[in-house]
Amino acid sequence: MNGTDLDGYSGVEQCIILKQGEVRMKSRRLGIWRKRYVVLFAPSSKGPTRLVKYADERGFREERQLSFFRMQDVTTVVRLSFNEDHGITISLTGGEVRQFICNDANDAEDWLQKLQTEAGKSDTLPVGHFRAFLIPSMFLNYDGECIVEVTADCVNVFTDTTKRDKVAGMKISCIRRYTSNPEKRNNNLLIENGRSQEPIGESLLLFKSYQAVDIYNRLDTSARRLRGSVSFGNSSNESFNRRQ
Repeated sequence: MNGTDLDGYSGVEQCIILKQGEVRMKSRRLGIWRKRYVVLFAPSSKGPTRLVKYADERGFREERQLSFFRMQDVTTVVRLSFNEDHGITISLTGGEVRQFICNDANDAEDWLQKLQTEAGKSDTLPVGHFRAFLIPSMFLNYDGECIVEVTADCVNVFTDTTKRDKVAGMKISCIRRYTSNPEKRNNNLLIENGRSQEPIGESLLLFKSYQAVDIYNRLDTSARRLRGSVSFGNSSNESFNRRQ
């Protein structure tokens, strides 16, 4: 894998944005209204559906987030009581509240509709299914966002949640090695296939996902059962945790 391939992964953010823009957001500690850049992301290999706050647009481009919350934790989205045209109030489970003011009434209406659409919606996949990003390689003709399914004896890769287009199917018994390094916090999961892995044969596939630890653990569990409780992988990465 060269640097260009990995650099391409950062661009995935541009494909999963539901809405973005500059607003004035109220500080929870001081109650001060400050200019911030907020982005509403759809679920992907980088995280669940969430609203992310950045200091400014440059912070967004450099992926330096200040905080975020999952949209499934949102209970209500309404207009600000003192600013019906431009303001939004978001209530979260546990009683927490986020407020911001938009540039104009049209922008506020658009934010309101998009946030209300995603509020409280679970984007959890069925058991054994995970969102990932397949890094370009010489072994497959597909790269990008994908769904990884880990069963009792196989690892399947699909282009999306419909599972209509299958990218690869790998027998766990033919996987030579699977690794991940939680210390580096890079969300990498590497799968090395042996020669008997048909049809792709001997190959290296690199995935990036905030669910790397979950993919690894499920794969490791299946591998242990198939190989008589003998592990041949190593430790995995941390899951995506809610940060404030």
